Amino acid sequence: MTRRKINLLTIVFLGLATVSSCTDSGEPQDLQAPQISPVSGSSSISPAAGQIFSDTETGVNVSFQVADPQGVQEILLDIHGGFDGHSHGRLLNSFERLNVRKIFHSASSDSRLIIESGSPEVRIDPYRVIWEGQNSEIQGNVLAGPYHITISATDVNGNQTSFGDGSNYHTTFYIQRPYAPAIELTGGPNSISAQAGAPLLMDGFIQTTTHPLSTPLKFIWMRLTNQDRFDEQEGGGAQVRVFGEQLYGESSWRNLKGNPLPSSESINLRTLAENQTITVPTGQNQLILIIWAEDMAGNVTRIAIPVRVN
Repeated sequence: MTRRKINLLTIVFLGLATVSSCTDSGEPQDLQAPQISPVSGSSSISPAAGQIFSDTETGVNVSFQVADPQGVQEILLDIHGGFDGHSHGRLLNSFERLNVRKIFHSASSDSRLIIESGSPEVRIDPYRVIWEGQNSEIQGNVLAGPYHITISATDVNGNQTSFGDGSNYHTTFYIQRPYAPAIELTGGPNSISAQAGAPLLMDGFIQTTTHPLSTPLKFIWMRLTNQDRFDEQEGGGAQVRVFGEQLYGESSWRNLKGNPLPSSESINLRTLAENQTITVPTGQNQLILIIWAEDMAGNVTRIAIPVRVN
């Protein structure tokens, strides 16, 4: 093949590459999904990963912003239960899981959800989701426990954020309620001191409350791990290790069952630790004790306590 023919082929290929990267109008084709980020001046989207809403709080302020050079078309906010979704127990109908699905769009019939079509930046700060009182998203009592939140967005050219590339915002937050199991550690929930190679000991109680909607304890799950993944459904992974766990009762939400509960009203954590030992590993200076407690109604209280290894 002559040099002239080689040059002609090169020109043809370059021409094809140029055409394939442009629209019919000659402009570069937009293939980028919108970017979801914290609002200016904030360090994180709200609710943040693992955020806990105390039993006195009645709602969550959802705050974030979405940017796209070509323009934002719509935004989807989805909140649903993160318990596991496959209950094999009979739950009381006094409680409801929080389920929220809102679409922010220029043509929304809800004034709180109207955004300007094609705006290069949309700021939602805040959109309040309420689970108790006036304007509540549910009619009854919210089921306490973990909830998933997903924020996704689409631009004017149809490009969407996704789970596959991590451009959706997706995390777990926790709703605590006064009728859910109470987990009380002597000295507070800030940390536990432990000795490497020795049993993990703690003082405190898991118990029902005096609230009229409080129901008997059904399941206790305690795990000593090296990090808090915020969501038990995420499973393990090469970087997540569980050094020991204790299970009592039977879960309404997961296929888990352990020894009989010593009590359905009040459980002494020191007694549990002494009867079924979790040994503190050596060579680990960052440990987390996760306690998951369920009652007969399906309410979940979950806490994660840092463990200081001496």
